[in-house]
Amino acid sequence: MREISWKRFGYHVVYDVDIYDAIDFASVHGFGYIVPDLMIPRFFPERFSGQDRQRIRRFAASKNVSVSFHGPSDYLNLASLYPEVRKAVLDRMKLCLDFAQDVEADRFTIHIDPPFDFVFAGRKGTYLKNHWSVYEDALKQSLLELAEHSQGEVLVCVENDRLTRLAMEVLEELFRTGKLFLTWDIPKSHTVTGEPIVEVEDFLMRHLEKVKECHLHGQKPGKYSHDIIGVGKIDFSRYLRILLPQDVHFTLEIRPREDALKSLKILKEMLKKLGWEISTCAS
Repeated sequence: MREISWKRFGYHVVYDVDIYDAIDFASVHGFGYIVPDLMIPRFFPERFSGQDRQRIRRFAASKNVSVSFHGPSDYLNLASLYPEVRKAVLDRMKLCLDFAQDVEADRFTIHIDPPFDFVFAGRKGTYLKNHWSVYEDALKQSLLELAEHSQGEVLVCVENDRLTRLAMEVLEELFRTGKLFLTWDIPKSHTVTGEPIVEVEDFLMRHLEKVKECHLHGQKPGKYSHDIIGVGKIDFSRYLRILLPQDVHFTLEIRPREDALKSLKILKEMLKKLGWEISTCAS
């Protein structure tokens, strides 16, 4: 039986009272880290003073729990073609990254919105290529700016949710800088009926060394995702075999946290069948 550290398993923090409450829950129940979602108003970075951030950092260390963050993903388009809008989006992301740096977070997951698609049913060829190149340049500049701002202290990880061919082409190029990474949300690399999205999965497999975080959650066919693991058709064992030997952390992106805890127990059984055992938490 191979052993895997409990520190590699965390949960998505959404409904928790506050960050301290989440750290406590993680410590008591065997999660090695938490991932507060920065779309939630009570986790907005401007609510935390420098003293608050120091206190969070010390409290997490005292409980032997790490922190990562999910960046805001509600209509914050990093490839916006309006300069003042894109600047505002980047300013918000940098504010969040500063918060992550101050609490010594490990990873910062972001989404990339697809370009507006009104052109795709109309003119093609050179027109379409030129239109895409404008989005491509904007996205490239934004991602580079965020990566530079993180200064390597926090890993900026792009999630595959809504990942387009354009975004994958940009990432292919930017990976050469060594400053950007990936978060693989397994259900989001599948259709609503549970079939793999081949182009996205091939991209993730091709850049497996860049995958630093993995999101696990269940999805009943045709229903909402972020359910308890095992309720849908996805064969998680297949992906665990691939990702367990890699330098990847596994976030149970399941709400409420009580269901994340149920899923951790289910996950432990999956791992045992694969010949892995989660090491005991030592606070």
